[in-house]
Amino acid sequence: MIFVFTDIDGVLNPEWKKSWSKNAVSWYNRACRDFGLVPVITSTWRIAHSIAELQKIFREQGVEAAIHDFTPHIDQADRGLEIKEFLKLNECRGYVVIDDRVHDIVPHVQNVVKCRSWIGFGEEEYEEIKKIMANI
Repeated sequence: MIFVFTDIDGVLNPEWKKSWSKNAVSWYNRACRDFGLVPVITSTWRIAHSIAELQKIFREQGVEAAIHDFTPHIDQADRGLEIKEFLKLNECRGYVVIDDRVHDIVPHVQNVVKCRSWIGFGEEEYEEIKKIMANI
């Protein structure tokens, strides 16, 4: 599997509204389809929701890919360490991380794609993933 570690607010939901960005969701769906990416949720939404609840929200917002899992919540730890722990415990062929705040991720893992929080996931981020996938 190739995991896509996915933040929600600032990535799929850039304006933190009830309805997520149709453009961001469309580009996310395309990336998952084109590169066989399997979503793993890194967003703080994982703390308040089960995988089934998150999957329902994703479907309602137009996300097509099935959520595989979410990263463990390690109290007071950087999210990059949570991703690193997930990778240690799960076999994968490759991964990419998409987030709008990466300061606590980049010191720990590679293949990080930073979204602009006011725009969300789009063509530029898709192209960055394309480059990363060419090396996996």
